[in-house]
Amino acid sequence: MQALIYFFVELCLLRKGPQDLPASSALLGLALGADLVVGIIIALSAGISAGIGLTRGGVEITLMLMLLYLALHFTGRLPRFTQTATALLGAGALIGLAAALPVALLPPAGEGEPQSALAVLLFLALIAWSVLVTGHILRHTFGLTLGQGAVIALAYDLLAYNLTGALFAVP
Repeated sequence: MQALIYFFVELCLLRKGPQDLPASSALLGLALGADLVVGIIIALSAGISAGIGLTRGGVEITLMLMLLYLALHFTGRLPRFTQTATALLGAGALIGLAAALPVALLPPAGEGEPQSALAVLLFLALIAWSVLVTGHILRHTFGLTLGQGAVIALAYDLLAYNLTGALFAVP
């Protein structure tokens, strides 16, 4: 387990790529479970129920996996699905876990507290890092530049944010 966590840290530091993972459905399931658990932790940190956090995370993961599958299918790279999905889910879980602290520091809407500015800055830095890591994974998967991968990652994040915001009406 320690080696797996180390791998995802290295992936998030852009030192490893999704091709360095074994194509294992068990590992994919583990990364999926970890991402869902972290989604619940973030929801609870933000004062949202675990049920909404789980449902919201499930919708985001389903959207990501569907879009990834379609993109890999249409580019003839479908055999890379398991490794890429595992990399995206594992990195998402790790970065999400790091985001739980700044989310917990954010005050309720309308209440300004000194730590809120720091929390917002930390959260924005983690979002930027997440876009960079996702861009890195997409670069290796599709043969793109890091910039192209990051633009796709940012577009996906905006789509997922708007979709879940419309479905759940919870920040």
